[in-house]
Order: sequence, then structure tokens, then C-alpha cells
Amino acid sequence: MNVVLSAGQCHESQYAVRLLDGLGIQRKNGFMKRRSKAVIADKGYASHALRNRLKSQGIKVIIPYKSNEKARSDGRVKFDHETYRRRNVVERCFGRLKEHRRIATRYEKTARNYIAMVKLGCIRLFLKAII
Repeated sequence: MNVVLSAGQCHESQYAVRLLDGLGIQRKNGFMKRRSKAVIADKGYASHALRNRLKSQGIKVIIPYKSNEKARSDGRVKFDHETYRRRNVVERCFGRLKEHRRIATRYEKTARNYIAMVKLGCIRLFLKAII
């Protein structure tokens, strides 16, 4: 899991690479795997730069195309609707995190304290799921 805090007026897609670089998957041998097999994101992350970077790393890109992007005749890969449906797990997690007042409305002055509250909320959700 990774959390990146940005200013409210900044677009999410600017922080996508930084967010993905901080992810890690624990392997059975104890080492961290730093690359995932696929990235599922909403239309807010639809950019040619992000798609090309992920494809160059061998990562499957599951991001819906924006309505103003070029037509399908440009050789785009068909969108995988079945896999994209799994994104609801992430959206439900955001909803559960925002049930906590200190996360939904930022009361902390410093970014460090706010990220700590978000991480505590994530730990609480994780413990609730396994217990």
C-alpha cells in the first residue's frame, strides 16, 4: 500500500508514477516485488504518457479511454471491462476510510500527521478484515 498526499487543486494523474513507484508486493522469499502485473485506474488517469510508461515496463493497463480521445481505428487495445469491475474494491475502501472524521475532513495542520491518520485508518480496516 502507498499513500501520496497532494494539494487539492492538483490533478491526480500528476502523482500516478510516484504512487506506483512506492508500491511493493511481499514475496514468499521475503523480498519485495516492485512491479505489478496490471494497473486499474479511472478516467482521471487516462494519459498517453502514463499508458506508454506502464506498457514499456510490461504492465497491463486497464484505464478507460476518455470520450474525447481518438477513435478505435488508431490501434488501441480493447478495454477489459471484466477486470475493471474489480476496481469497486478500491472505491469501497476509500468510502470506509472517509467514515473517519479526521480523514474525511482534514483537521491536522501538517501533512505528516494527516498521512499518519490515513495509515492508521488503513491499518484499522485491515485488522477488521482479518479478525
